Amino acid sequence: MTEGSNGQLTPRVLSACVFVPIVLGLTWYGGWGLLALVCAIVGRSTWELLHMVEDRGHRPLKWIAVGLSLLWCLWVQILGSDSLLTPALIVVVLVLGLALLRGVDGYLGNSLFTLGAVLFVGLLGSTPLVLSQQPDGSAQILVTVLLSIWLTDAAAYGGGRLWGRRKLVPEISPNKTGAGFISGLVGGLVPALGHSYVAFWSLPQLLGLLLVVSIAGQVGDIVESAIKRDLGVKDAPALIPGHGGMIDRFDSYLFAFPAALIYFQLLACPEKP
Repeated sequence: MTEGSNGQLTPRVLSACVFVPIVLGLTWYGGWGLLALVCAIVGRSTWELLHMVEDRGHRPLKWIAVGLSLLWCLWVQILGSDSLLTPALIVVVLVLGLALLRGVDGYLGNSLFTLGAVLFVGLLGSTPLVLSQQPDGSAQILVTVLLSIWLTDAAAYGGGRLWGRRKLVPEISPNKTGAGFISGLVGGLVPALGHSYVAFWSLPQLLGLLLVVSIAGQVGDIVESAIKRDLGVKDAPALIPGHGGMIDRFDSYLFAFPAALIYFQLLACPEKP
């Protein structure tokens, strides 16, 4: 979300009232419900990213990329994440082979844009499924990460509007400010108030997770802004009223959940008492 955006506040709030309960419900339900949510995010976001690439005159394998991103998520759901080398090899070989059907002109760009979309959206977007399969990777943790992402976004928006003076990355996103970034970090820590609901994590572990999620989510937002600026577009193809495209709404998700997974596996290693 852009800190300095003034319009479409009412559609944004109304859309959130509809979609937030759905996202939280599917996340809490887990299993195939979580898979359906992840596939909706990943499939649409892959399409949006490569649609923007096409608008710049490139010819990526858009629908092939969407299919491979969804198959990646299905692979993780059914076979787990212990060995992702096999699906990675399948993706690379298929893309490099099928891109030949577009001819030699632009072959390298078409191939790499397609591969990049599958890795950026499919691989990163599948991490909630991986996180749910970890020991103690409970629904409470997934919901806590989502709440931290959303509260970071809301606090960054509000803090930037109220106190933002110094630009954070003016060459990428002129409306983002240092005050917004710090406000986002504070907002992202608010779910720690519900520590008792994830009691098998100590409070310092949970605060560490929330800090990592908040930082990574804001970096993801900046990365997506850089991609759009490089492609010369303001927003992805609109889907959610007041929020732009799916990838505009879930850019933080694509970085926050992988960061949470890395923290979970390498740093916190929580154990139940």
